[in-house]
Amino acid sequence: MKQMRVLVFGAGALGCVVGGFLKKYGVEVALVGREEVVSAINREGLFISGIWGNHHVKGFEIATYPLEEWKGKFDLVVISVKSYDTEVAVKSILPILREDTFVCSYQNGLGNVEKIAEYVGMERTVPARVIFGSKVIKPGFVQVTVIAEPTALGRFDGGPKEEVVKSIVRLMDGAGIPTFYHENIMGLIWAKVAYNSALNPLSAILDVPYGRLLETEETVQIMEEVICELYAVAKCKNVPMIIPTPEGYIKHLFNELIPPTAQHYASMREDLKLGRRTEIDALNGAIWRLGEELGVRCPVNRYLTAIVKGKEKLSICNGSY
Repeated sequence: MKQMRVLVFGAGALGCVVGGFLKKYGVEVALVGREEVVSAINREGLFISGIWGNHHVKGFEIATYPLEEWKGKFDLVVISVKSYDTEVAVKSILPILREDTFVCSYQNGLGNVEKIAEYVGMERTVPARVIFGSKVIKPGFVQVTVIAEPTALGRFDGGPKEEVVKSIVRLMDGAGIPTFYHENIMGLIWAKVAYNSALNPLSAILDVPYGRLLETEETVQIMEEVICELYAVAKCKNVPMIIPTPEGYIKHLFNELIPPTAQHYASMREDLKLGRRTEIDALNGAIWRLGEELGVRCPVNRYLTAIVKGKEKLSICNGSY
């Protein structure tokens, strides 16, 4: 498996960590990223720091778009772009894929796996639940900041054979990216969406770290309602939730998940401050839209989506808020 050839599409914080550790492990890796990232890595290599040690990795093939000479080269493509760029990313790799190339959604939110599968087929699509944190210090320099659990890979109905997914798990875990196989990857993905949807918009809107959200009855109530609405949608979609009841998940969130990250601010807050688009449509927005389709009312997720999107548009216009 060390000879597997991998393309990482989205050389941001997560993509650079994955690509860097795989390259260091001896895997042939290519990266697609923004011009400033491509220039920096071409010039000096990739620097990774943080809780997984300090590393300097060179020798990538790297470009701002998939190159024609890459056609038929890769066994695996890791998609690590923001959810709103998923379709563009998949369309851009289609000309270079083989019929047996697998595509892994290494992303946050709902809908990414299904969007990838629209173009390459579910039998070639590998879902991931990623729950380690990293950030870009500057182009070519990334830092691994925190890990809650190892990354989980799995398969949706109609997905790749289990052994194929497990071989990718062994590759990533062997490269130093803690990774395991999980039978209920859909439940894990929805659980992470519950976490992100309860915390991220409130942290971004109110400009507070996660821990402060437990300090007022108003924010506690909003988080509870976000989760209850998500669980109602999940029930209608027959999603096998890891924690079966919203009450159980709320207790888990408040007592076990928030305290270790009490000082953490949502990345959505930084997106708004820098005038960047957020992933709200793949989080609370996705819950609300699915609820509309299924006849499940999700007013709290709807209004949080509307507030973030309004703030997003204003911050993009103004450059900051």
